[in-house]
Amino acid sequence: MKVVRRWYLFVSATIGLQGFAWSLIWLLYGVFVASHQPSISTTAFQLAALVICLPVWLIHWLWGERLARRDQDERASAVRKLYLYGNLAAFLIPLMWAVYDLLDAALALIAGASRTDPQAQLGYGAIASLVLGALFAYHSVVARNDAHQAPLTGAGALVRRIYLLLAAGTGLIIFANGIIDVIRLIFGSADGKAIVQLFANATVKVFIGLVVWLGHWWRAQRLFASADEDERGSAFRKFYLYLVIVSASLTAITTATGLLASIFRGWLGLPVEGSLIDALAPMVVWAVVALYHATVLQADTAAIAEGPRQAGVRRLAWYLVAAIGQLAALVGMGGLLSVIIRGLAGADTISELREPLAWFGALLVVGLPIWLVCWRRVQRTATTAGEIGVAERGSLVRRIYLFGFLFIASLTLLSTLIYILFRLISIALGEQFSGNLLVDLAQAIAFGLIAAGVIVTHGLALRADTRARAAAELSRQAQVRVAVLAEGELAERIAVALRQQFPQLALSIVSRTPEAEAHLANADLIVGAWQPASDPSWLNRYPARKLLVPLASSNWAWVGIEPAAVANIPAQLAQAVRQTLAGEPLRPQRGVGAGAIVGAIVAIVLLILVIIGLVQVALFAFL
Repeated sequence: MKVVRRWYLFVSATIGLQGFAWSLIWLLYGVFVASHQPSISTTAFQLAALVICLPVWLIHWLWGERLARRDQDERASAVRKLYLYGNLAAFLIPLMWAVYDLLDAALALIAGASRTDPQAQLGYGAIASLVLGALFAYHSVVARNDAHQAPLTGAGALVRRIYLLLAAGTGLIIFANGIIDVIRLIFGSADGKAIVQLFANATVKVFIGLVVWLGHWWRAQRLFASADEDERGSAFRKFYLYLVIVSASLTAITTATGLLASIFRGWLGLPVEGSLIDALAPMVVWAVVALYHATVLQADTAAIAEGPRQAGVRRLAWYLVAAIGQLAALVGMGGLLSVIIRGLAGADTISELREPLAWFGALLVVGLPIWLVCWRRVQRTATTAGEIGVAERGSLVRRIYLFGFLFIASLTLLSTLIYILFRLISIALGEQFSGNLLVDLAQAIAFGLIAAGVIVTHGLALRADTRARAAAELSRQAQVRVAVLAEGELAERIAVALRQQFPQLALSIVSRTPEAEAHLANADLIVGAWQPASDPSWLNRYPARKLLVPLASSNWAWVGIEPAAVANIPAQLAQAVRQTLAGEPLRPQRGVGAGAIVGAIVAIVLLILVIIGLVQVALFAFL
C-alpha cells in the first residue's frame, strides 16, 4: 500500500513540477523577449499549463513532505530519492545549456562577436537559468536534508550514487572537450574574429563543465571517504571509474593512432592531412583524465578490499581494453604482413604501398603495447597462488575473451584456407588467371597466419587454465572430509556419486552409532537424506555443514520445495557439494522443461544461421 502511494505521489508531483517549470520559462520568454512574440493560443496554453501544473505539484509534494516528517521510512524511501535525484538530473542538463547560452551571448556582446539573435539567446539563457537554477537548488537542499535526517542505504543510496557519478561524468566530458578546444585555439591558426568567438565558446564550456564535475565529484568523494560501508563497497563506483578510464583511454588511443599514421605518412613522403595539434590535444587531455581516475581507483583499492562484484567490474575493464588492443595489433600485423608479401611479389610500386604501410604500422605500434600491458596484468593475477588465481582463471569474462578470439580466429582461418584452396583448385582445373597469384593470396595468407597464431596462443592459455583449475579443485577436495549419513543401498549410491565427481574427497559412510562419533566430529561436510520421522537436531553438536535432502512421506508435505525422489538424491547431493566447495549459493537440480527445450533448439538454429552468415561474409570478402 505504501509503495503504491509513493509512486502515485511522486510521479504526479514530477508531472506537475516539469509542466510548471517549462510553462513558466516559455511564458516569461514570450513576455520579456521582444524578438519573440508568441501567438495568443500559445500564451493561453502556457498560462493554462502553469495554473494547472503548479497546484498539482504543490498538492502532491506537500503531501509527501508531511508523510516524510511523520515517518523516517518515507523520507528514506527509494521512490522519494528517485523523485529528487531524477528531477535534479532533469533540471541539470537544460540548466547547463541555459547557462551556456547566457554566458556565450554575454561574452559575444562584450567581444563584439556576431550572433544570429543575441537578444533571444541572452533572454532565454537568463530566464531558464533563473527558473531551473531555483528549482535545482531547492531540490538539492531537500535531498541534502533528507540524507542528514535519514541516512541512505540500499536502493536509495544507489539512486543518489548513480545521479552523482553520471552528473560528474557529464561535467567531465564537457570540461575535457572545452580544454581540448582551448588548446587547439591557442596553438592553432584561426584568424582574429573567429578565434575570439571560438575562444568564448570554449571558455564557457570549460567553466560549466568544471563546476558540474567538481560539484558532483567532490560530493561523491566525500561520501566514499565517510564511514558508510555501502558507499565504500559500491560496485557502481568501480564501474564508473573503469568506464571513464576505458573510454578516455580508447579516445586517446584512437587519436594516437591517427597521429602516428600522420607521422608515418610524413616519413614515407605522403602529404599529411590535418593539424598536429588537432590530434595531440585530445590525446593528451584524455590521457590525463584516464591517469587521474586510475590514481583514484588505486587509492580506492588501497582503502577497501575488493569484493566479488568489484572484481567482476575490474576484469571486464581490463579484458575489454586487452581485446581492443589485441584487435588493433592483429589487424596491424596482418596488414603489414600482407603489404610485405605484395611488395616482395613486385605487383605494387613502393608509392602504392606507403598508405597501407602507414596505417597498419600505426595500428600495430599503438595496439601491441596496450595488449601486452593488459595481458601481462591479467595473466599475473591469473597465475597468483590461492583463491585469487582460481577465481581469475574461472571467471566468465576471461573465458569469453579467450573463446571469443578463438572463435574469430577459427572463422578467419577457415575463410582464408577455403579461399586459398578455391584459387589453387580453380587454376588447376584450367581457369584463366591473369594476375599475380602471390599478390592475390597475400591478404589470405597474412591473416591466416595471424589467425593460426591466435588459435595456438589462446588455446594454450585455455589449456593452462583448465589444468590449473583442475589442480586447485583436487587440492581443495583433498582438504575436505565428508561423512555420508544414510542407510543401506542409498548410502552406497551417494558415496559412489561423490567419488566419481570428487575423487580426492575423504569419504566415510556413517550412521547414528557410537562408532560414528569420531567421523561426524571431524567431518567438514555431513551429507545425506532426512526422514521426516527422525529428529535431525542431534546433528547440531557437530560443527560440520549439513547438506540434507528431505524425503517424501505419506503424512508429510513439504511446502515451497519439491521433495526429491530416492533415485535423484545422489545427483542432488553431488551438485550441492560442488556448489559448497566452489563457495556458491545452493541451487537445487531441476529438470529441463518443454519451454527450455524449445528455446534451446531455437537458439541453436539461430546460432547456426549466424555462423553460416559470418562464414559467407568472410568468404565473399576474399572473392
